[in-house]
Amino acid sequence: MQALGVKMFVVDANCRYMAPVLYDHQVAVTAWFLQASPLIKVAYDVHNLDTDRWSARATTTLATTDPQGNLHSTTPDGLLKKLPIS
Repeated sequence: MQALGVKMFVVDANCRYMAPVLYDHQVAVTAWFLQASPLIKVAYDVHNLDTDRWSARATTTLATTDPQGNLHSTTPDGLLKKLPIS
């Protein structure tokens, strides 16, 4: 990120809890990109491997700035090329 001259900040986070996870439980987290521009939006599923139940579904939305903290109006091309989105 530094080489691209970009900083990222979480501007929104949302989580819906569906079933508990205990401290000794194993979980699998799957993440994928929903959107890359103008903001980056990532979705997550949390699956409890011990109970075989979905435990949570979440999203985060990220904004990018230049090194001085000026907000980009869209995700910079250099970063877009590195994201696994078609």
